[in-house]
Amino acid sequence: MLRFRLFGYPVTIQWMFWLLCGLLGMNLLQTPGQEGLIKILLWIALVLVSILWHEFGHAIGFRKCGQPNANIVLHGFGGYCQATGSFTRGQSMFISFAGPLASFILGGLFWLLTKTPAFSAPDAALLRWLVAQALWVNIGWALLNLLPIFPLDGGQIFAAFMANKKPKIVPIVGMVVAGAVAVYGLVGVGSLWMALMFGFLAYQNWQRSKGLPTTRLF
Repeated sequence: MLRFRLFGYPVTIQWMFWLLCGLLGMNLLQTPGQEGLIKILLWIALVLVSILWHEFGHAIGFRKCGQPNANIVLHGFGGYCQATGSFTRGQSMFISFAGPLASFILGGLFWLLTKTPAFSAPDAALLRWLVAQALWVNIGWALLNLLPIFPLDGGQIFAAFMANKKPKIVPIVGMVVAGAVAVYGLVGVGSLWMALMFGFLAYQNWQRSKGLPTTRLF
């Protein structure tokens, strides 16, 4: 377990986070020669920076809402940022959206690289690969994270929105949407990781809908 402070915020990186990065990039090792090793190291660095950036977005959201003391944890399911305090419904929605917004901004910066001459150079294959991965991690993952599935950011936003209306519908919607994504991940794109992750989220939301304690992996 690695602990340090970054920009004043305490950060904890659990060993399962590194395992997650390795598993997600394992297919890169099939690339012959040193290129495979270079790509998986770049992949791990990209995931680390992207998720940290995402969680810093949440930390800044907490600060804007009057709570400057937040801590960040990266684990085998991604990461989270938490802080104590009471927040209004609007503040809770803002804090939850701040993470994906940060990811969209970082993804936009990588997208700007596609407009540079260096990106089109004949010897820039590695750069083009890195930008493609960065767009998926920061834009693709952020869009998935905004689905109304608790405890993803979209689920947190949906829960805050429904808090004074029909809170019991939140886990039901989460269960249905997560189940649909799990099936699509397995059948549509052949991603076992997506199927397992969203299948587990569907199970968690089913537990919440029944008032049962949720199973946690990390």
